[in-house]
Amino acid sequence: MNLQTGVSHVARPTFVRYQVLGWTCALSMITYIDRVCIKQVEPDMSADLGLTQQQFGWIFAAFGLAYALFEVPSGWLGDKFGPRLVLCRIVIWWSVFTALTGLVPLFSWDLGWVVFNSLVLLVIVRFLFGAGEAGAYPNIARALRNWFPYRRRGIAQGMLWMFGRWGGAIAPLLITMASATMFGWRGAFVIFGCLGALWVVAFAIWFRNHPDEHAGVNDAERAYIRGSVPESIKPPPMSWASMLRSPTLWCLSLMYFCSNAGWCFFITWDVRYYRTVLGMDGATLRLASGAPLFFGGIACLAGGFITDWMVRVLGPRWGRTAQGAVAYFCGGFFFTAALLLRDHPWLAVACLCTASFLKDFAMAASWSTCIDIGHRYSGTVAGFMNGVGNMGTFVSPPIVAWLATPEGPDGPTRWGLALVYSAIMFFIASLGWLFINPKHVVVYAPVDHQRLREEGAM
Repeated sequence: MNLQTGVSHVARPTFVRYQVLGWTCALSMITYIDRVCIKQVEPDMSADLGLTQQQFGWIFAAFGLAYALFEVPSGWLGDKFGPRLVLCRIVIWWSVFTALTGLVPLFSWDLGWVVFNSLVLLVIVRFLFGAGEAGAYPNIARALRNWFPYRRRGIAQGMLWMFGRWGGAIAPLLITMASATMFGWRGAFVIFGCLGALWVVAFAIWFRNHPDEHAGVNDAERAYIRGSVPESIKPPPMSWASMLRSPTLWCLSLMYFCSNAGWCFFITWDVRYYRTVLGMDGATLRLASGAPLFFGGIACLAGGFITDWMVRVLGPRWGRTAQGAVAYFCGGFFFTAALLLRDHPWLAVACLCTASFLKDFAMAASWSTCIDIGHRYSGTVAGFMNGVGNMGTFVSPPIVAWLATPEGPDGPTRWGLALVYSAIMFFIASLGWLFINPKHVVVYAPVDHQRLREEGAM
């Protein structure tokens, strides 16, 4: 209190949590730049390395398989050791294998009885790239749980995914610019690998796992983040049995599998679709290939605001799930509309952008649900959802390549079937949302649920 004026001065919360959000948004953007850039140079890589469309489908799939398999272990490591250490390991690993993607031609050789050609090497490198990147978003979710109160997590997740999608949106332009150097697409991958290495050095110096560990956070910000939960309460150990028996977790994971299976068209085969079916090329092609992810980024942010608002209006269950069910159903409709409008290229692209927008409108709800049902172990739960979900990005690229393959050497392409497949996946994802209950924390045994409720931690 000021003795002269008699006015009590209450310290205002510091804003370190928003700096944390900025770091994670930058990471999200770099993640998608490194992940998506390969689709833009796929035709050049295929021509240089002698790869067929079906073979490149397996290169796309190798990333999805490894990304799915290593999500749960990486998410669990974040819960055990904290996201700072795990995220540094993740970014270093994937940056190395991003650079190695461009160096594959230097190490390809064929001895007849031992084949270590470009296809085999790319499958191995992209598999290891996926293994390294796995766990990035579960650990970011774990970090944001530490740094943001419950009522602001949807917006934080929306910002995070918006920057990720925008990273994917600008990736076609960046890879084109980087490929314009004398080293072509090979040098571009090396440049992107160096970008991740620069980020991780600065992040390791500045970031801390928890507000209590950061010198720049004052007591008011800690209290704001913590909310009404007493600081002394420590959660019990995670129950794997309770988690794996949860219908909500399995329905959430099935929903995410189907949503990724339909959406991964935008990070794998859309460039070839625009070129072969819609007749686009040059700057028009680059604009079209980045547009769905750009509008998806806007949807991520809008969906974050809406899911937090809907939780206040409809409660924690339907505030999350109604948004996802409606969004995916409408997204499936616009995939179908894009197929019917293929003779009008820009109308077809507009429908695909709308489908991407609607999918991403539910992203904040999906990841906020992971935090809701995972509680202290949200990194593990998010890893489980993202692991099962990214099996969709493993199975879909080869399926789409097979669906689009002409019936004969001179037969017409069948790319329309790829859109039908994506639409069906979205419709199933919409149905899955109806069986998800974000009110049920899934990681504790029943006796621990009761104790935490009594102590005010749930």
